Amino acid sequence: MKSFWPCAALAVLCLAPRARGDAPPKPVAKSYEVPYRLTAVKHIVVRAKINGKGPFNFILDTGAPALFIAPDAAKKAGVDADAKGWGVFDRFEIEGGVVLKNADGRVEKPFQLDGMNGLGLAGVELHGMIGYNILAHYRMEIDFTKDKMIWTPLDYKPDEPKRVGNGGGGAGGLEVMGQLMKFLGMLSGAKAEPDYTFRGFFGVDLEDKEGMEYPVVKSVLADGPAAKAGLKAGDRVTRFTGRTVQNVEDVRRFARKLTGDEAVKLTVQRGDEKEPIEISFKTGEGL
Repeated sequence: MKSFWPCAALAVLCLAPRARGDAPPKPVAKSYEVPYRLTAVKHIVVRAKINGKGPFNFILDTGAPALFIAPDAAKKAGVDADAKGWGVFDRFEIEGGVVLKNADGRVEKPFQLDGMNGLGLAGVELHGMIGYNILAHYRMEIDFTKDKMIWTPLDYKPDEPKRVGNGGGGAGGLEVMGQLMKFLGMLSGAKAEPDYTFRGFFGVDLEDKEGMEYPVVKSVLADGPAAKAGLKAGDRVTRFTGRTVQNVEDVRRFARKLTGDEAVKLTVQRGDEKEPIEISFKTGEGL
């Protein structure tokens, strides 16, 4: 029995490295903050560029099997449809950083878009729908008290929709409903108001740090407007164009009202320097 325990101890020591040698955990997928707005009937609308053109307005619809884009918008984006009405989007860039490459989509205007545009229900002109085969690639976190969703890529590939052609009669005549809604909108004077205003772009990522009174610059995009003006990671933003800020949400509230090519002045504290620094620049054009 005396010789058993050293052997047992040796066996445990030999096995221990194997337990530590398990496969390393998979890296956490990068999440994206996707700005959105709600229509009058509470559809979620996001903006996207296609092949560098746009921005275009899309509603999110898990009931749609695929990505749909109106023919006029597809033409502006340089997307040609094949004989069955399908096109390939070389680069489909959703505001917030989500990028899809070589995505298939239908070049067609569903009756829902005609109806909503006809009655002006979206407040903007709708150009298409992002359907299930795109949305299922992401986990989406939506807080309707905020103006951004969180999209996180998933290791999941949904079945691709069948590439069928036009049915000739639509979905049981539902296209007639869209035309009727469009006609009613004309009678009432309602119309879709195209929104091509570019949001102001800073190239700054801010964060709130525990124990700090002001939002901190987490990172600055190289060659972005703020970086060129001299803003640096670690700077603490105390004022936004003369208005005091206490957290990231304060900055976002002021910034979301800006469009491209507008003047911005940030007052920052840097390191142990006692005197504040003024950083002035003009916003770039975001989506």
